[in-house]
Amino acid sequence: MASEKIREMVRCIDCKHGTYKQWFCNPVICICRVKDDEKFVAASKRICPSYEERAGEPEITHFDHY
Repeated sequence: MASEKIREMVRCIDCKHGTYKQWFCNPVICICRVKDDEKFVAASKRICPSYEERAGEPEITHFDHY
């Protein structure tokens, strides 16, 4: 039997599959390692079957230029 996929709203910022980046004071962006480096706003809620909860605080790389 296949494992049950998550059907609730989750945030990328809470997932262990993300790499997090922020430019200036803009929203944090999540680059998803599972979804071929697709980019999402990390704090937005979405339904994601690949979501796995991350332990601890996320590491966010901050940039002051593009």
